[in-house]
Amino acid sequence: MEEELEELKKLHQFYLYSDYKTGEIAKYVGVSKMTVWRWLKGRNKPNIKKLRKIRKYLEKKREL
Repeated sequence: MEEELEELKKLHQFYLYSDYKTGEIAKYVGVSKMTVWRWLKGRNKPNIKKLRKIRKYLEKKREL
């Protein structure tokens, strides 16, 4: 659980300083934009499967 929180914090920081759109992340992960927004604001937390999918998406985007 602690590891998930750290990953979510990293995601939030990365998102703040990048040009990624909430909708792009939501579409890739298979959730609504509102869900991603809630994750980023700390209102909800993604499960580990979704978190891994987000990480994979961000890694792909960084390579471009």
